[in-house]
Amino acid sequence: MASTLLFVHGTGVRGTALAATLDLLRKQAAEFLPGWKIEACNWGDAFGAAPNRRGASVHGYAASGDPSARLAAQERARWILLADDPLIELRLAPAPNFIGPKPGLKVWDRLPALRDHPDVLALLADVVPPGQWQVLVDEILGDAAWQLVIQGLTLTPPAASPLVARALVVALQVALREQGLPAIGVTVRDKLAALLQSPLGGPPAPGVVDWLLGRLTAYGREHRGQITDVTSPAVGDILRYQARGESVRGLIGHRVKETGARVVLAHSLGGIAAVDWLAMDARPVDALVTVGSQSAYFYEIDALASLPLGTPMPGYFPQRWLNVYDPSDLLGYPAGGIFRGAVEDLVVDNGEPFPESHSAYFRNRHQFWPALADFLKQV
Repeated sequence: MASTLLFVHGTGVRGTALAATLDLLRKQAAEFLPGWKIEACNWGDAFGAAPNRRGASVHGYAASGDPSARLAAQERARWILLADDPLIELRLAPAPNFIGPKPGLKVWDRLPALRDHPDVLALLADVVPPGQWQVLVDEILGDAAWQLVIQGLTLTPPAASPLVARALVVALQVALREQGLPAIGVTVRDKLAALLQSPLGGPPAPGVVDWLLGRLTAYGREHRGQITDVTSPAVGDILRYQARGESVRGLIGHRVKETGARVVLAHSLGGIAAVDWLAMDARPVDALVTVGSQSAYFYEIDALASLPLGTPMPGYFPQRWLNVYDPSDLLGYPAGGIFRGAVEDLVVDNGEPFPESHSAYFRNRHQFWPALADFLKQV
């Protein structure tokens, strides 16, 4: 008689996607897990986030756009992108034709003068620790990635100056954030970005097109409804679970009873829900496998519903727990350092960058499936 493994999916997954994932799981299980049957807990269709008022909270949802999008919204989008990669504008900047040495070489040569620029130091005097700006400039001058990107620019210094200025400002913001120091604030941010343009060879001449802002505006305006539809299931599922998680946990319990599953395999947010459900009471489950999940992080920030920070894992929690994560999956977290003795971490390489790495575990035939097969032999 086959043993049953219950699959609990992650955020943003609905019927069609779940069916495809379940088909993949069953095909892999037929090869790697003989004697095991895969069933699913489809909580996304029943309890996942959805625009229950037909997008009434999203301006212009029905038309997929807002024709009166404001400059402030566009600027926020720009700074959000820059926060993730300070060099993104420079990496994606247009590459006009030029004659002679690349203009970016001149821009790079202007950077050392910024280190002790009196106006910059005066602006930052009350908002960053002494020497912070000089250290940042020195680090950038010694960073090969920054040098390669800036020296490779074919934009003229006036056209490049606002892009480089914003990159420097964001680099400062990142450095402050990494040290746990207060942010410089929007007002100082904008003043600093404007102040840096002149010593970098700018500002640009009137009429120069802000190409990135235009692209952000046009795309966001024309696709606002679609963007909401794409992003809200994943983000909304997390928010809804935090507010209404008992429904998801209840469905896991119902499906375990209905299928007779001995093992729960849970991905992403499904792993959080599975850990919560198993930690709240004794359950008829022998083992847990979490994949690309955030349960340890939720516990560390005291956001796990079942266990307040400092509360030990209850004795009735399954003694066998395998937590699988890929360091390239920014949504996958190790759990061994948080739940000591209760979990075994397995590090894998799915061979994909983020975000693709987050959904690539079940195609990892070289590491994930052999390890899962070995784990289940001991269940």
